[in-house]
Amino acid sequence: MNHFRKTLLAGVLSCILAGVGFSFGHIAAADNTPTSPSEVKPPAEPEQHDGERHKRPGHHGRKFVLFKDAATLLDMTETDLKKEWKQGKTLQQIAKEKKNWDAEVFVQKLTDVQSAKIDQAVKAGKMTDQQAQQLKKKLPGMLKRFTEHKYQPGQDRRLPAAHSAI
Repeated sequence: MNHFRKTLLAGVLSCILAGVGFSFGHIAAADNTPTSPSEVKPPAEPEQHDGERHKRPGHHGRKFVLFKDAATLLDMTETDLKKEWKQGKTLQQIAKEKKNWDAEVFVQKLTDVQSAKIDQAVKAGKMTDQQAQQLKKKLPGMLKRFTEHKYQPGQDRRLPAAHSAI
């Protein structure tokens, strides 16, 4: 019987403590609510980031820089290029159809454009000469992978070998 009383007492005390905590939570919430319409404030405006939102080097928006450059080289809009890419063509196939460029020529033209952007980044102080040289060594291989990539539903947010930091 002693065990039963202890269990009952523990249950009753836990219910009382839970009820007290619940009531204090409502009292605290009630104190923060405005009582008249003049005290109601509109929600704060979201901060303006001037296009800097979600810009982490190497993460968000990586493919869009290369898509812009590829569309410019192919005399197309980004929208038209993406539509053709989403139909299952690679960028190399689109370049062959539009400009009659083989894969090596298209990759070389993209490499030239990206190399110029890397040089501008070095002049602006965004990267060192050593970083630029390392990136330029890897650039043709990365761009070749980028131009060979086929669209797969659900993967249009992840493209290989694209850099938005430059």
